[in-house]
Amino acid sequence: MTTNDKRQFPRLTIPEHAVAFDSQGHELGRVSQAGGGGFLIFPISPQASEQLIVGRRMRITISEPGSNASNTVDVEVRYREGEAVGVQFVTR
Repeated sequence: MTTNDKRQFPRLTIPEHAVAFDSQGHELGRVSQAGGGGFLIFPISPQASEQLIVGRRMRITISEPGSNASNTVDVEVRYREGEAVGVQFVTR
């Protein structure tokens, strides 16, 4: 880690087919670049983007269609950068 890199955890690239869903099962978008502190979501639609308001806490399920793998996590929306939305893991 360089002195300019303030990340506590390294970023891992996630396969393009990982998808985030809200607690009602609505698709939010593609998941990308997960790390120990959180991950990025690229919203699938304007409606999904409207749910991802900075400061909002949510329960999100990450799933890989075509496999039985999924994980549910509590997150807080921390920032928006271009089309990406950064979320941080939190505990309830």
